[in-house]
Amino acid sequence: MASTTTSTADPDPVIASYDVYLTDSEISRYVLQYLDRPTGSSYDDRHGQKPTSFRLKPTTGLVEVDIPINTRVNYDASKGLRYGDALKKSRSTREGGAYGMAGGFSSGGSTSMGGKVKMEAVEAAEGNRAAADAASLLRVQTLGGRIKGPEDGDPVYMLAAFRGANLHLSPVSAVVQLHPQLHHLDALDEVPVKGKGKARKEGEEERPAEAEARAIDVKIKAAEDGEAAMVAGNLELLKKMQDEKWKDYEWVDAETEESWQLYENYMMHQDVEGLPQLESAINSEDYLDQMSAPRIDPARPDMTGWAMKQNRKKQREGEQAAEGHTEGGMIG
Repeated sequence: MASTTTSTADPDPVIASYDVYLTDSEISRYVLQYLDRPTGSSYDDRHGQKPTSFRLKPTTGLVEVDIPINTRVNYDASKGLRYGDALKKSRSTREGGAYGMAGGFSSGGSTSMGGKVKMEAVEAAEGNRAAADAASLLRVQTLGGRIKGPEDGDPVYMLAAFRGANLHLSPVSAVVQLHPQLHHLDALDEVPVKGKGKARKEGEEERPAEAEARAIDVKIKAAEDGEAAMVAGNLELLKKMQDEKWKDYEWVDAETEESWQLYENYMMHQDVEGLPQLESAINSEDYLDQMSAPRIDPARPDMTGWAMKQNRKKQREGEQAAEGHTEGGMIG
């Protein structure tokens, strides 16, 4: 139902009014913020950068999104080959391991590495060398972030969807800020440097070198018990991040028919006639008290808040009683 006002004296006229509906709060809805992405350049199929992978660790709240890189514009192919080759060799031996927070900031990756990094031999003919290099080219950029659990006092965000005169509000589970992840640099650090020191003899078989990064035990002495507990909690959280497995999800482009169907199903109520009506738990006066500073009665500065309300209530009851007595006297 829409309403308009013809009065020009009203400085804040009512333009329109809508019936508001709250959708199911049990559905997880996440808002992803790309902090280094200009407005109007979405990661979607229309801009040639539809995400190729979406990963989530539900318990620890880690999120990663793989975005295609345009290798034809402002791209250093030599470094792309170097980083891509490092990722290929490292990930092929990690058995599902991860980098950064997802890997617990562990330099050794999964424990199955046994202290050594196995190097895959590239057996390709000279004619297929270009194809092998192209396969190792770094073609995706990983963005990552963490879902922050709600705390008391945090704002509640809603997603709004209009359908005619109805406004449907859907609660947001979390707002996740995504930052570029430097996994390619971590992978490059894991690749051992060969050929150091003495040169290999001609015809001598090249053997895998030991990984330079070794896991070490770090003992942290905190100044206070509170700091010690915080450090222990952080280490435990990193361990959980490393142990939890990724869950992969399919990314549906925003302009596809499937995406619009999901939008209709999870952002709007299909049968608004049978929904229950919300009832306010407080009256208007209590609402103003909650939203405003304590009210002070000029006649009684010592009376504020609840005492002031009780005083005004007695005054109103006295005024109503006096009016009733006057009317009775006039009738008599």
